Amino acid sequence: MQTLTVHRMYRAFGIAAASAAVLLVLGTSTGRNVLGWIYLQSTEAITNAIHTQHFPLDRLDPACPHCM
Repeated sequence: MQTLTVHRMYRAFGIAAASAAVLLVLGTSTGRNVLGWIYLQSTEAITNAIHTQHFPLDRLDPACPHCM
């Protein structure tokens, strides 16, 4: 008879919880709406980030005295 180690038990519970979460998100209309909202928010953030003016990163360098 094999013994069930704590690590294997935690891994099995983790897999079961992840599977339940995926089924809950994909299996309900609310979950699908949330995924769609997350996708739209991320694409909008990427679009806004592309069109912003460039901020010179050397202004944040403390070793650059003329940049401060």
